[in-house]
Amino acid sequence: RRERSDGRRPSGGCCRETMSAIELREKAIGYANEAVALDNEGRFEEAIAKYVQALDSFQVALKYEKAPSVSETIRAKCVEYMDRAEYLKKQLAGGGAPRVARGGSTGKGASGAADADEEDEGEGEELPPLTEDELVAAEQEMEEDLAKLVGMESVKQQMRKLCKQLALDIVRRNEGQTVLAPIRHCLFTGNPGTGKTSIARLVARLYKRLGVSRKDHVIEVQKGDLVAGYVNQTATKTAKKIKEARGGVLFVDEAYQLTQMLQRGQSDFSGEAIDEMMKVMNESGPNAVTFIFAGYVKEMGQFMAYNAGLESRIKYKFHFDDYSVDELLQILNIKLRSAGWKLSDEAGSSARELIAKETSAKLRARYNGRLVDNLFQWASDELNARVTVGARGDELVTLELADLERAVARFATSRPTEMRAGEAISDVSRELRTWGLGDYCDAAHDAGYMTRHDLQHMDEAAMKGLRMLARPADARRARAMAATVRAEALAAEMARDRAYTPAESRDVAEWLRGIGCAELAPLFARHGVDFGVLADLTYEDLKEMGVPSVGTRRRVAAAVELFKAEREASKATLLVSVAEPAAMHAPGNGPLGPPESSSMEHRLHQIKEAMGDVISKH
Repeated sequence: RRERSDGRRPSGGCCRETMSAIELREKAIGYANEAVALDNEGRFEEAIAKYVQALDSFQVALKYEKAPSVSETIRAKCVEYMDRAEYLKKQLAGGGAPRVARGGSTGKGASGAADADEEDEGEGEELPPLTEDELVAAEQEMEEDLAKLVGMESVKQQMRKLCKQLALDIVRRNEGQTVLAPIRHCLFTGNPGTGKTSIARLVARLYKRLGVSRKDHVIEVQKGDLVAGYVNQTATKTAKKIKEARGGVLFVDEAYQLTQMLQRGQSDFSGEAIDEMMKVMNESGPNAVTFIFAGYVKEMGQFMAYNAGLESRIKYKFHFDDYSVDELLQILNIKLRSAGWKLSDEAGSSARELIAKETSAKLRARYNGRLVDNLFQWASDELNARVTVGARGDELVTLELADLERAVARFATSRPTEMRAGEAISDVSRELRTWGLGDYCDAAHDAGYMTRHDLQHMDEAAMKGLRMLARPADARRARAMAATVRAEALAAEMARDRAYTPAESRDVAEWLRGIGCAELAPLFARHGVDFGVLADLTYEDLKEMGVPSVGTRRRVAAAVELFKAEREASKATLLVSVAEPAAMHAPGNGPLGPPESSSMEHRLHQIKEAMGDVISKH
């Protein structure tokens, strides 16, 4: 880089500094991510060194960072990493076993653990050991719960094995025997309506009875409950759900949707949700969260393969078979009795044959127990249409064969409603139906299209995977829909860019005064340059506009680059980990490799001293 005779950098150096600031923080983020990964794996000594390296790097990045919002976020993360590194060092020095990282701080990072006064009562206390009588009672209660469930014989056998293993671990612990490290998390595979949620609740009750968990609540979530539209928001959103499930079960239904967009190479923040959950999956004790991931067999296999760390953290795997026709009829009779309703003799004797003949195996496999819910609802609608307001007694609650026949016939034109159709899913369905593509709603949902925003990423390969290209008319509509959504997304992005205003400038004229080029304000106004246009100006544009001197053009071009970088930072792109971890260089300095200090504790102290202003702000 050329130097001026007065020792100052030429005016073009500002642009280089701006790009260095972006590179610096991305490199620092890479080090921080490495540190958290090592921390999660229990490699605490290596994690401390990497945390220190990240803190060193963030210090340099802060010197060159111009955007206040970005600087504030960096400071907050530095405090977390500092706290975590000091905690690990203290625990290792005292011979203790550090708790696995939960977001980068002392066991209470982004996963949302609160301060001590906000934690659950009894936090950190082990529950008293169960007696033999209590273990027997817990097993009997579980058997009573299992007896209420129709079918699921293989799942019931696995539940009995799970109960026995947990009970034997309690006996071993009571006698001072060695107990293998507990792994409490589960994987449920099977079609919708096969009882996965019911078994999740049973697992929660069993864990509480046996002292594995402090609570028996089940927090049910899907992708839309965990994933947000901007960087960092997903980690916070997921952390809130983890905190809500603390001491109980977090049931992640259709978990495969968290990786489908990523596996297609499309932009998505679901990876943040998976990382956030994995940070706490190694925790144990009655206040830890038990994760149950559920979904289709094939898709859940892909979900597990996407992140190898999940396989080692999930021990119990349950497969839920589809219900047979006899089991569906049994479920129908249970629901009728529970509601105080019944079938007429003719309807009761014909119901099995009616279900077997008038519903396809594919339909039954897709909806299982949900098919029964709709059959009951639609049959009651037929009864309501048939009887008069003068009806009394059993006539009001007895379904006739004709009611069932008309209800079953509705399956040819109607689809059973999903028990938990999220708002984001309905947005996609609504958009597809608007374009005459309603037949592809289920396929799009299964492929991970959860929001209308996702549809902008639907390319030719995705359309082919959804079988949209088989019919020329559908192919044309699908292409038009994707192009329209992309255009709207681009327009929204441009609107956000136009709306961005630097904190220190109300308009372009004030911005020009801030960079020492106030004399150019009339020229910029004459060419209609506002903040929406400013970021796209190039050196050649400035020359064409008539900016007089080379030095002025270079100074403005460099300032434009800085403006553009700050605008992008304001759109919450700070913590996107896009850089490969590598040796980092500060402008004008040597490489910033791993800390050279032989005493990591001393190095931490040095960093803390150097960042005193950072700590004081948090």
